[in-house]
Amino acid sequence: MKKIILCILVFLNNTTVFSQNERQIDSLLVELNSYQDFVTQINTLNNICLEYNKSNTTKLNIYNQKILALAKKHKYSRGFGFYYLNRSRIYLSKSNGTESLKFSKKAAAFFSKNKDISNYLNSITEMSKDYVQLQDPKKIDSILKNNLNLALSHKDNDIIIDFYRLMGDNFAYQDSIAKSIFYYKKAIPFLSQKKSDSKSIFFQRISDQYTCLNQNDKGLVYIDLSIVNKETNYQFLVEAKKALILNKLSRYNEALNLSLKNYQSILKFKMTSEWQYNLILYNIANAYYNLKKNDLAIPYINKVIDKKNTIQEYKIECFIILSNIYFQKKEKKKARFYSQKALVFHDSFYKQFGNTELYHNVSKIEEDARNYKRALYFYQKMNHHFNKINAQINNENNLLLQTDFDVSLKDYNIKTLQEQKIIKTIENKNQKDLITFIGVLLLIALSGILFYIKTNKTIKNKNKVIENERSRTQKSLLEKETLLKEIHHRVKNNMQMVVSLLKIQSLDAKELSLEDFINVSETRINSMVLVHENLYQSNNLSKVDFKEYLNKLSASILSSYQGLKKIELQIDINQVYFDVQTAIPIGLIINELVNNAYKHAFNDKDKGLISVQLIQNDEKFILTVCDDGLGITDHQINDKGLGLEIVKLLVSQIKGVSQIDNSNGTCFTMRFQNVTL
Repeated sequence: MKKIILCILVFLNNTTVFSQNERQIDSLLVELNSYQDFVTQINTLNNICLEYNKSNTTKLNIYNQKILALAKKHKYSRGFGFYYLNRSRIYLSKSNGTESLKFSKKAAAFFSKNKDISNYLNSITEMSKDYVQLQDPKKIDSILKNNLNLALSHKDNDIIIDFYRLMGDNFAYQDSIAKSIFYYKKAIPFLSQKKSDSKSIFFQRISDQYTCLNQNDKGLVYIDLSIVNKETNYQFLVEAKKALILNKLSRYNEALNLSLKNYQSILKFKMTSEWQYNLILYNIANAYYNLKKNDLAIPYINKVIDKKNTIQEYKIECFIILSNIYFQKKEKKKARFYSQKALVFHDSFYKQFGNTELYHNVSKIEEDARNYKRALYFYQKMNHHFNKINAQINNENNLLLQTDFDVSLKDYNIKTLQEQKIIKTIENKNQKDLITFIGVLLLIALSGILFYIKTNKTIKNKNKVIENERSRTQKSLLEKETLLKEIHHRVKNNMQMVVSLLKIQSLDAKELSLEDFINVSETRINSMVLVHENLYQSNNLSKVDFKEYLNKLSASILSSYQGLKKIELQIDINQVYFDVQTAIPIGLIINELVNNAYKHAFNDKDKGLISVQLIQNDEKFILTVCDDGLGITDHQINDKGLGLEIVKLLVSQIKGVSQIDNSNGTCFTMRFQNVTL
């Protein structure tokens, strides 16, 4: 169903009103006669070809030959590109994808050589359409993805919209519904300046894909958006599709009223095509049937069945409804007849997924006729296809949720980086302002000194008494300045002593002081921050390069204790990647143990060694953190201080086991598994 609707939408997207087309061509012909230079003439001729591409390929070919003649005469490479691109469009209109592809490739080569990005990208979209004709979705995906960044950087909204539309159509054709929705939605921001009909078509596409996922509520939201943005052309199609969704939502009265209104308008104005007419008839029949008004449903069903050009899916659904109606009336022969008719059309139409409603209908009829073997066969087919359909829908729904999550996470990271950039800009500006302010102050001070020297010299020459007084004053000032420096020096020494005493006190205190609390908290939080820093600086947002992370963590810890004692910190780890849920607990454990070793293991030593090792043994990992210090006592192990209690909880969190060896210093060993590699 969705591929049929997709083809219909592609047709509508490429269709325009001929009268508007002719007026545009007349205007271009007037311009053509007024231009003298060949470049402008070729550009105008190409615009005429683009208009005829929508309505008359014969005239397109005539004007395209004029482009070729001018290009040959003036040896204008870009003109050859236009010629080949138009030749490609002519063959594509004749459904000759092979020839069309040959010319679109030539056009792309010419435009690429001339660095004409717009027309090169237009050639890429034509090549994609050729691959659609040739039913090669992998080529479509490859050629569009390889050129998407170029299209985005070129900032031509029409080209970007074409890229996203073709990518969405391609994934819809492959039943990759979540990806098709993703690319259709990507196009919406670029549609702000487009006509309402262009927006309506994209909203229809998104609605169709949500409906295929049985997310009919979302399908209804987007079809309503399509109706809001729809102009007069093809209004019946959008409302008919809304009625189809309303029927799926069991809102039969609303579906019936909307379909009957459309049906009356069609009879009055004759403004619809055969397939739209059949869709409206099917919606009316389906609504009447579900409202238990079978006698009113049958005439509309017959109108659908009797039409030669009816889409097979509608015909199959109508046969199923008729079979159910006659089964309810206990007219079993007619019920069997229409179910068999549905099966005949079904086998030629449904290739990948069967119609579970039809299988249920046939199984029910066969069971009633006591053909239990055949009934069981169709019942099993119903279950098989039902499970198969549900599995695909669930998979696509999960993929859609994952896609939405990834987009939100990416947007969040971009916003965070932008905020950091703004903060850095503000800091740089403040720093620049501070430097300017200091410069002004220095300039003022220098000017003051120069003025002082000049004035002083004048006074000295005029009055010796004043000179003597100035000398005494200068001496007094120097004495005061020396005294002030001495005071500052003493204050500095006192402050350093206070800091040293506070640090010693924080190491010996039984209960944490405010400073200790802040320092300990800072190191713990920093170990977590480094995990996330490692994440957003890497290409993989879900895995932490633990070797790089541990090197940064150790550097941070070393900087906190630099200059106090000569403690060496050795790190031994191979390249390993953990997920965030594993990396953070392990990081906190290492942070806690290394900090404890720095604080308590070397109280009577000026130097020592702390080693951190992480090795892999099959599916298990072994983490050891050791020091050659005093060694933790058995009493301290059993006492379960705050640090060890935190480590114990973190080990439990990742389902690991740990042990402490205090025979030679202190050595903490932890084993854990089920780590994402």
